[in-house]
This record gives sequence, C-alpha cells and structure tokens, in this order.
Amino acid sequence: MTVTRRTASIAVVVPFYNEAPGAAVFYERLHEAMDRLGRPYTLVFVDDGSRDGTLAILNAIADRDPHVTVLSLARNWGHQAALTAGVDYVDGTVGAVVTIDGDLQHPPQTIAEMIGEYERGADVVYAVRKEHQGAGFLKRHTSNAFNRLMAWSTHVDSVSGAADFRLISRDVVDALKEMREVHRYLRGMVPWLGFRSAVVYYEQAPRHAGTPAYTWKRSMRLAHHGLFSFSTLPLNLITWVGFFFATIAAAYLAYVAYVAVNGRTVAGWSSVIGVLLIVSAFQFLAMSILAQYLGMVFEQGKRRPLYVLKQARIAPRARASTRGLSTVVGIDRAADTSAPRR
Repeated sequence: MTVTRRTASIAVVVPFYNEAPGAAVFYERLHEAMDRLGRPYTLVFVDDGSRDGTLAILNAIADRDPHVTVLSLARNWGHQAALTAGVDYVDGTVGAVVTIDGDLQHPPQTIAEMIGEYERGADVVYAVRKEHQGAGFLKRHTSNAFNRLMAWSTHVDSVSGAADFRLISRDVVDALKEMREVHRYLRGMVPWLGFRSAVVYYEQAPRHAGTPAYTWKRSMRLAHHGLFSFSTLPLNLITWVGFFFATIAAAYLAYVAYVAVNGRTVAGWSSVIGVLLIVSAFQFLAMSILAQYLGMVFEQGKRRPLYVLKQARIAPRARASTRGLSTVVGIDRAADTSAPRR
C-alpha cells in the first residue's frame, strides 16, 4: 500500500437525539476504534435538543475523557444542523473529519478503512452500506428512486447509497463552512464541491437501542430540501407542462375556427369544463412550486443562525485553537464560550 499523506489528527462528529439508552455503549466502541488507530483524535458529540438524559450522559463522558467536546443545541434543529454545528467546532488543526451516527448502525471500525483511503489521496470517503441492509421494501425503492431523480435533475455527481457516514479532509471542511444555506442537504453539498472521492462498504448492524430519529416525515423533509436546493426541475416542469397545454389550446382553437367556418355548432360544454379544470389545476400546481422556492429564499434572506447552542463544552485538547472566534448566541456561560461561525 502506497501512502501519499499521513493523517495529522482526526475529529469524529456525532449527532445525538434521544439516544440515552445507547450513548455510553456507542462511546465505548468508538473510543476503542479510535485508540486502535494510533493517531491524535477528538470526539465532537452534538446533542440535538434531546428530551431524555442524553446530554447528561455525554457530559459525564466528557468529565473523564479529555478528547470529548460536547455541544448542545437549544432545541431540536435537525440532523443536518447538528452535523453542521459539529463540523464548525472541529479543531482548526485537524486533518480529517468523520461524521457518523450514534446508533451503532454505522460501525466505528469502518473509520480505519476510511482513513486508509484518505491517506491514499481521497478528500472525501463515503461509507456505503451493502445492499440497503435493514431497509424495508418501500423505503429502499423510494430511496433509490429519489437518488436517480437527483442524479438526473442536477449536476451533482453523488454516490448511490451514501448517507451521512463519511470522511472529509480539511480542505473540504473549510469549503463546507463557507456554504451557509439554511435548507441544508449535506449529501448533496459535499459532492457538489467536487473533491476527489472514494467509497468503502460496511455491514450495517442492527440499531443498538431506541427508535430511529429519521421518521418518514423527516426523510421527506430532507428529500424536499435536497430537490429544491439543488435542482430546478420543478421550475422546468412548469415550462414543459405549460408548453403542452399551449399546444393543446392552439389545436383546440384551430378546431373551433374550422367548425365555425363550416357553420356547424358543437355543444362542447363538457370538454370546455374539463379543459378549465385541468388548466386550473396546473395553475395551482405552478403557484405552489413557485411558493416553495420563494419560501426558501425568504428563509435564507433572514440570515438567521443555522443553529443556537445552549452549551459548548470544548475538549481541553481543542480549546486553544478556538480562542478569539465569534461567540454563539445562547451558550451556557458555565461552558467555554469560544465558538466559530454559525
């Protein structure tokens, strides 16, 4: 194996939402996997407004492990915002950042393979589960359909089956921090940057404890953000359907002119009502699509922070590198208040 670069240090960003039953077990397995790598590392745990005892467990872990940073969002801002907060707070000297879920379906031991691909020159390493293990029939097929739609309708060369288990280099981290859109879809934002990538595959384990945070509602919201943030397909659809109806209208007007010239009368009430209903439905569809884009522009234009923290407990080994950066609104004053851009 030819190593082209050596990993200076690694940060692992982990979002948690109501993961109290399995947080400690996940930490033990992640800690063991990172120790085996033999490289400096930090762990950035982000509590995404959990309503159980997750934050208390994470703080207890940080009490005994100087590698651990614990961030706590003021409310449940969502998985993508939690990942963004964790990446924002990574030590500026870190060479590579791994994002991983805390339910143990993403095996920590896969990080060693990801580091290997990074050291061979990849700036982004996607971890892809084998054949959608554990996914139901409907979820598997809707996910595949959405991935094909995104690949067809955008210029983003995404990796099929890749979620948010990935490694990104320092260059990718710095570029990602410049992308502050409110409607975040990291699965599209990272490949959009265009850095060299690689893929590793893993066997997905059963969820250790608790219930999945990604409900159908949350999955649909993420898909909505992905489609409307990266694709103009809905807007193009309006144009195509409008052209189709214009063609039909032109043909119908030609027919009306023909029968009028020939002196024939046509009742036509049902056909006229049918055309009006179809055209009206299209108009409402067009307005709803435009409203989606307008609403996203409205929310982005307010320039509100992507997240608000109530606690930023920086690991002692990472604290020095965050001095002098801007303060995040709402941080627990008992914690370290040095913070990067939101």
